[in-house]
Formats: sequence, C-alpha cells, structure tokens
Amino acid sequence: MRRHDLAYLRSGCACRCPEPASANAIVKWIAAGLPLVVTRQDAQQADEVQLALTLPARLERQRLACFVRRADVLRVRPPLPLSGSLARLDSPTRAVLARLETAILASGAELGIYGSLAWEALSGESYRHAASDIDLICDVESRAQLRICLAALAAAARHAVAIDGELRFPGGDAVAWRELLACCKQPAAQVLVKGPQAVALKRVAALLATLREEPLHA
Repeated sequence: MRRHDLAYLRSGCACRCPEPASANAIVKWIAAGLPLVVTRQDAQQADEVQLALTLPARLERQRLACFVRRADVLRVRPPLPLSGSLARLDSPTRAVLARLETAILASGAELGIYGSLAWEALSGESYRHAASDIDLICDVESRAQLRICLAALAAAARHAVAIDGELRFPGGDAVAWRELLACCKQPAAQVLVKGPQAVALKRVAALLATLREEPLHA
C-alpha cells in the first residue's frame, strides 16, 4: 500500500477523523462504493491506515482525512491509468498526454494520475477549474527510465499542458518532477522527498543509487 493508491473499504466501517464534522461525508462516500486515497502513514499506527478524500466542486473541494482499521480495507489498487481519463480533456491536451503516456510506458515505468482529474474519473463529479493541473505519479526503477520520464514530462509541459506530480523511486521516496529535472545533473544537490511516512531533504545521488543501471528492456 503506497501513497496515491486507492483503498476500497467495507461499507459501514468505523472512521476515526481528526475533524469529526467530516465523518458523515466520508461515511457516505464509502457507502457509495468509492475509494479513498492512501496518504503518508503514521508508523505508530500499525493497526490503522491513514486515508484522504477530496470532495467535489459543489462541496467546495474540501479535503478530508481519516483513519480506518486495516481489516476494513477490502482491496487496494494503484492510481488510475492516464489513458482512462483522457476523454475528459480537450483534444490538444489529449494528444500531448497520449504521447507522454506512450513514451513512459514503453520505457517500462509505471504511470498513474491522482488529484482532481482522478477524482472526476472515479466519481463522475466536477472537480477541475481553469487553473487545475494534471497530477501524475511515475514509478521508475532504472536510470534509463528516469531519463525518459523526465524528458517526456518536460516535452509535454512545453506544449502548455499544466503537468504537476512526482517521480517515485524504489522504496517509495517521491520527488516533484520539476525539482528533480532542475537538479538531476547535480548529485550533491538536495531535493524535497516525500516518503511513505515522512518528508525530508535528500541528496540526488542517494536517490539515483536506488535505481538499476541496466539498459531498457527490448
């Protein structure tokens, strides 16, 4: 279970909410069979999972958080694939993102979406506005994959597509792709890393050391 994964819960399960007023909305969401997203986990809460939910635009896009028992998690799936959400975008944006997805998947890396576009695809509700970014999570295992993913993201951004998101390394450390692109040739540079349980600064060299050196598969 990793950050940005989607967790489907047992209907009627108990939710422990930091803000009790949000419990009713979360209970209704779960009862509708919709997933919550996995967030950074509290190492002290071995029997619970921390999850989050963003409500649609008609409910002011409120961000809610809760803890549920691990036993109440029925299944977990990775973030939605980008291809399944392209129909919600205008034609020029679809074309740019389709090329990006093709390049990244051909490298063997994994690509998914999160944020407002993902919530729309999951719920059918309206989330995005004119300034909304498209949030992507890309999992890499080799240096070749990293180079291809950064190049594909940068190329898409040059076409005026507002792309945000993270590149995630083996072990779960994730870095904003723009920050990594700016520092990838500076091994001693430090970047902000969002790990499974904490946020910290790490050297680029330490992240690169977790990647395989072998070339891309055929």
